[in-house]
Amino acid sequence: MGYYSKLSSAIYNDIISGLRGAHSTTSLSLEQLEDEISEERLTILKEYALKGILPKKDLLMSINCITTDCKYIENCQCSSEIGTPTIHFEIPQILTEYGGGIEYIGSANKQNSFSWYTSPITATYHKYKRFGKNKPYVYIDITPNRNNLYDCFVFNAPMLQKVTVIGVFKDMRQLEEYGCCLEDVNNMTFIDTEIKKRLIEKKIRYYRQFQAQVLPNTQVPE
Repeated sequence: MGYYSKLSSAIYNDIISGLRGAHSTTSLSLEQLEDEISEERLTILKEYALKGILPKKDLLMSINCITTDCKYIENCQCSSEIGTPTIHFEIPQILTEYGGGIEYIGSANKQNSFSWYTSPITATYHKYKRFGKNKPYVYIDITPNRNNLYDCFVFNAPMLQKVTVIGVFKDMRQLEEYGCCLEDVNNMTFIDTEIKKRLIEKKIRYYRQFQAQVLPNTQVPE
């Protein structure tokens, strides 16, 4: 069972218990709860970031040994031009607006960290650096591709076959697609407790208000 599946099941059970047997009128599904968990998580992270208390280290997840392939960086699918083949891999969407989102990106053994850029213009300037211009670097395209993931292109690393990425990701469900490449997708933090608390309160309040609607008077006058 995945990260969101466990959390949504726990929230669902608490909602049903909180409604004290009146849950027959609810139309809540676990799939809907998973979507709302993802949305609530992003809202909470934004709140913490604006307050300057975002616990980034508690949110980091590691995806190990991601296999690389070769892709044309131009991505001109409607063009007959061949393009430039470049070492490529995909990662789940990252929280670029909160301190960059990436803690480490580099060799699979985590011994060789690469520079990384989310701006194509800034990535171009890498080759003009005074120091380290010949070391591997990664350009992360933060516009989702057809798989709803981010394309990453590696330069100055011709023999690279696998990479490891540690970062803060937007939707934890995307990490589940990487299977054994994950270290601990079920890592629970106080953020999860806050998500659970908020959603349970919102749902119970909503359904109780729904049940408390005034019913029409069906009594027959004497």
